[in-house]
Amino acid sequence: MPRALSLLEGRAHAAREYFSARCLRETRRRYSGTMIHTYRIGAYVRALTVVISITSAVFVEGSRACAVDIVSPAKGDSFAPRIVADGAGVILSWIERDASSIAGQPDGFRFCMSRCEKDVWSPVANVAPGQKLFANWADTPTIVRARDGALLATWLRQAEAGGYIYDAMVSRSTDDGRSWNILGPLHDDGKPAEHGFVSADTARDSTAFCWLDGRAMTAHDSHGAGDDHGGGDMTLRAARVAPTTERPSPPSEILDERTCECCPTDLAIGSNGPIVVYRDRREDGTRDISLVRWLGEGWSQPQAIGSDGWKLEGCPVNGPSISANGNDVVVAWWTGALAQGGLVKGAVRAARSRDGGATFAATVELDSNGSVGRVETLLLPSGDALILWIDARRSDGIVVLRRMHADGSLGELHTVAEVTADRSSGFPRATVQGTDLWLAITAVGGEKSRSVKVIQLPIDSLR
Repeated sequence: MPRALSLLEGRAHAAREYFSARCLRETRRRYSGTMIHTYRIGAYVRALTVVISITSAVFVEGSRACAVDIVSPAKGDSFAPRIVADGAGVILSWIERDASSIAGQPDGFRFCMSRCEKDVWSPVANVAPGQKLFANWADTPTIVRARDGALLATWLRQAEAGGYIYDAMVSRSTDDGRSWNILGPLHDDGKPAEHGFVSADTARDSTAFCWLDGRAMTAHDSHGAGDDHGGGDMTLRAARVAPTTERPSPPSEILDERTCECCPTDLAIGSNGPIVVYRDRREDGTRDISLVRWLGEGWSQPQAIGSDGWKLEGCPVNGPSISANGNDVVVAWWTGALAQGGLVKGAVRAARSRDGGATFAATVELDSNGSVGRVETLLLPSGDALILWIDARRSDGIVVLRRMHADGSLGELHTVAEVTADRSSGFPRATVQGTDLWLAITAVGGEKSRSVKVIQLPIDSLR
């Protein structure tokens, strides 16, 4: 029996070496440009099923994806990345500490971007030069490509009063990001309040934006989970920017008069127009996920998705994610509804709509073993969805991915990156470009140093 076991282990080891080498060859073939910095070798666990069942017990890293670390244009202390597909390339944006600022200045940050095409990053551009940025791990800037080819960027401008009083600004570039013009704030109230957690996507005739708007709230100096944000309610609002406009189109429209105070929003374009998802808040403290969609002549009433029934006194800073392709819509989110013994036990869930968000099928549970959340959702042309989140079952955090197939079945869990489980790692962001998944994360090193990393993975390896 020991001899037989040794033989089986030897075959398993040989299989592992074979498929690791195969992954390396594929990595070298697909990513032979100058951008490659390091790579992590994984394997295709499905292929290992040809070896007898003991192989899966020996080959414990079968769920690690075949990932390629790309040289990032972000340097120094960088964080809060966003990454979006853009024609033949991708746009990466991030916040970095301004090395030219006075040491110790809390506002010494700048909002940067670079575009990658054919394995080459464009020179790093400062999107909001000379502006006092509000820099936050969860409330991050973003950039989208408008229908006319211009780039539109949203970012947060710190008010003179300081604290958590800031404006959600929008800027436009007509030269592919080399220079930027400020169009002004998305909101139209002119009040010293919180305006943030902006999401954007490009519709047929304009670019749609949504954000959390604190104009109805009283002034306060604190922000984050457990904070009651003073009196009044946080609201959800929307506006559009047309290609010819010099300012966001007033007035902004209110979508929900009471929401969770500091959970990120998300927005996608469906067959009828924008679809907005966010963490709602009822009078009894229930903080579940809701959706509002454009109906052609106006916005729908908020509708609940999933109905987790999760009650929490403070904000969890953990919003939903949406991706749409025509009438096919997938929403994923994190909930703490599985709390046990007073401790929050997080779960990641998803739901699919086949009618543009009007109705949703039953909720699918992707993970209920203590995830941190901070989800990202990407709908593929095949109808499959790639859903990512941060998991904390290890001593530190990892970014995991699971494929939700068009028929509702689930693929295996893949480890795609290593991060920390605390707030310093922020939110993982991803996009699909061609046959690859591009992932942007905030890596945290010694003494809490941060750096934005970019990772590429072949989608076919994520089954």
